[in-house]
Amino acid sequence: MLTPITVALYVLPLVAAGWATVKIVRDKPLLLAHRSDRVFFRFLVGIELLVIVQAVVGFVSLAVTDHQVHAVTFGAYLIGLALLLPLGMWWSLGDRSRGGTAVLVVVTLTLAVMVLRLTQIWNGHA
Repeated sequence: MLTPITVALYVLPLVAAGWATVKIVRDKPLLLAHRSDRVFFRFLVGIELLVIVQAVVGFVSLAVTDHQVHAVTFGAYLIGLALLLPLGMWWSLGDRSRGGTAVLVVVTLTLAVMVLRLTQIWNGHA
């Protein structure tokens, strides 16, 4: 596991959750017709790219590690992380209400918590 990516995956989803919360307060759904929403969408795609890099690094590290890691749980978290944000973005783009934007808040906060748990699993606390 790469520490800079892990730290980024703690911080960036929290920033995204804050951004989405502001959209909820302003009663603005995620519409790609707006420039600010396209910037937010690209920000979320950047987070997803980091998640994919983390997954690749995680699976490679799992294959070559010599310390005890619960491989099934670790692999499930890596796959879950990779699927979580695209599903949330798809839901949010399909639901034009505040609820669709709230999904992004839940998904990004869940992403940060899952990365924390992934770190715990890697350190042997499965």
